[in-house]
Amino acid sequence: MAGTSVATEERRLHPLSWLFAAAQVAKGFIVPALVVLFASGESYELWALAFVVPVAVGAIVQYAVFRYRLAADEIVVRDGLLTRTERHIPYARIQNVDLVQNPLHRLLGVALVRVETASGSRPEAVMRVLSLGAVDEMRAAVVAGRGSPAAMHPRGDAPADAGTGLLLHVGVGELVKLGTISNRGLVVVGAVAGLWWQRASFGPDLGDWAAPLIESALARLPGLAAGPPLVRAVLAGTVLLLAAVALLRLFSIGWYVLQLYDFTLRRRGPDLAAAYGLLTRVSRTIPTSRVQSLRATETPLHRWFGRQSVELRTAGGGAGSDAGADLDGAGGGASAEKQWLAPLVETGRVPALIEAVLPDAGLDRVRWETLPHRAWRRVFVRSVAVAVLPPTLAAAVMLSPWMLLLAVPGGLAAAAHARLTVRHAAYALAPWGVLSRLGWWNRTLTLVRYARIQTVALCESPFDRRHRTASVRIDTAGAAAGRYTIRIPYLDRETAAVVSRRLHDEAAHRSFRW
Repeated sequence: MAGTSVATEERRLHPLSWLFAAAQVAKGFIVPALVVLFASGESYELWALAFVVPVAVGAIVQYAVFRYRLAADEIVVRDGLLTRTERHIPYARIQNVDLVQNPLHRLLGVALVRVETASGSRPEAVMRVLSLGAVDEMRAAVVAGRGSPAAMHPRGDAPADAGTGLLLHVGVGELVKLGTISNRGLVVVGAVAGLWWQRASFGPDLGDWAAPLIESALARLPGLAAGPPLVRAVLAGTVLLLAAVALLRLFSIGWYVLQLYDFTLRRRGPDLAAAYGLLTRVSRTIPTSRVQSLRATETPLHRWFGRQSVELRTAGGGAGSDAGADLDGAGGGASAEKQWLAPLVETGRVPALIEAVLPDAGLDRVRWETLPHRAWRRVFVRSVAVAVLPPTLAAAVMLSPWMLLLAVPGGLAAAAHARLTVRHAAYALAPWGVLSRLGWWNRTLTLVRYARIQTVALCESPFDRRHRTASVRIDTAGAAAGRYTIRIPYLDRETAAVVSRRLHDEAAHRSFRW
């Protein structure tokens, strides 16, 4: 975009932008008020609706003062009434330009736009809202400013007959499987529990509501209407447990259908474009050259369905999820937002999807290195100290000294866990990057290019020094605080030093780009 008029012309948001900004802020007051009204049947908190008017006025002011312009090599954003802020966002630094459209956005032909750079987990600029024509122009300016020859479709909604660009489509059936695999329903259950807790002071509690239903169900079973109290209590608990599991899965399925409906992943020149969502439609561009790491996850239910989930992380797209799982599978810090490469995909298609991001990955040619056999003792001691001894001692103190016998099967289980953990763990130093396999129950495969490595750390705890072992930790941009993208634990000290030196040399001899 070389025209001088483009570089000097300031633009406003869409004329209806104030409406969406006001709605976004006002729902923080209106939704709680409606929840309280529904839960209590009272109206004493409807005073919160009085905030709608000043919120609307503030939104109009925000629309009036917000300006942006598409310069030759950057986006310039000006905002603020009393405190004015001017941000210069170079096209070369932009990681993603993402679109979010709820039904009202689509009806009015507008979209919320998030401009993300490598500055952190929050977008560099949020424009609420732009017309789709303005979005097309911004996306074209960013592509041209980055020097990319790709003519990416701005909204990720190319016609269905553009088959050569389609890499993955996740239908409703696959989302049902994903909901069955996941425990995402806990989010919905937590919200319902909070609503029920608030309603409890105005009506019957959960026990009073559920007990008659359980009694009615048990009464229909032959021979149990007047059965022993212990049997009836066990059956009641079983009914409640099965109902809870079924509801969790149903809520989880509903969540994923709502969030990831019609998930499509397409090739757009050197980049990828993902689009998904039932009510709120999200379209995002994934610059493959700026992906920090890839991670494939496989739980027992994944294996039962013959599927895996693959997510990626860019420096501007949030910190990812569970970024630093350790050898025992207890990883993952607070997640910003998962960027799915594939929410659910057949296991046999995973290598091809990974090679869409890393063309030289060659997973079938990777030479894996295993952990030393004696590492299982470290995992065993940790498992016993964390998962076996505390509950066993608590049971012995509270119930009976005979509960100490539970340490025997607990120790056997810890030993089996330790050996399986070490048997399935491995790492590889490929010509292009480092790979790590962890976990035997929940399995993960993590991949990082050498050019994306930010830090390499060689760590020795007091236990490591005693056993002459060490851990290698690898971090990339955008990792969650206190977590590492890859951790290779329990290596022999000499091996860990060699691996650390190789990673440092490989990263140092490659030019780093965001």
